[in-house]
Amino acid sequence: MSNSFANVKQSHVFFDNSPGLKKYYEDWATRYDVDLADQKWVAPRIAANLVHLLASAYGTPDTTVFDAGCGTGLVGSVLRSLGDYVIDGVDLSENMAAEALKTHAYRKVYGGVDLSVPRRDDRLDQYGIVVSSGVFTLGHVRPTALLTLIEYALPGGLIAVSTRGSYAVETGFEDFAGSEKVAAQASLEFRLRDAHYIAEESADYWIFRKTGTSR
Repeated sequence: MSNSFANVKQSHVFFDNSPGLKKYYEDWATRYDVDLADQKWVAPRIAANLVHLLASAYGTPDTTVFDAGCGTGLVGSVLRSLGDYVIDGVDLSENMAAEALKTHAYRKVYGGVDLSVPRRDDRLDQYGIVVSSGVFTLGHVRPTALLTLIEYALPGGLIAVSTRGSYAVETGFEDFAGSEKVAAQASLEFRLRDAHYIAEESADYWIFRKTGTSR
């Protein structure tokens, strides 16, 4: 077993233990990009291209993007190569957020933000597009964190989320995505099934639209 594979697997044991997950990522931040590249993690590139597609199809020149669980800034880096986007990000780990700032892809990034907490951080706005890559995975957040992401979207805004295959099965994400709780706040626009994610496993990519009319 490679060290990079073991490091990824070790991050999957922290369900309902945000302090433990935060500590793990604080220590992992400087090695994270190398380990994930070694495991052929392509989710950030797919997520960024989805955002670019959504912005091109539905956005306006002033559409803003929120990267929920931005990590070291992989999604933002790809997205800025595709267009002149205004991107804000948050991560549970301050060290990961510091790495994201180094990319110069973001307007602002805050660490110490727990997406499992069901409220929007009052330092941040609401956004035309919310994207989350690699957060809905084993040991990270429960499906209810989708409601938190919806809080960060403007009325009529879009939310793009990846769900690792094993995570979706273990947590019942599909059932939650179709629940009345979600339907009261957002509609499922489309879903890419069984798409590339990481070497050992595929993922689904979900696009939701928040209820209401965009400003």
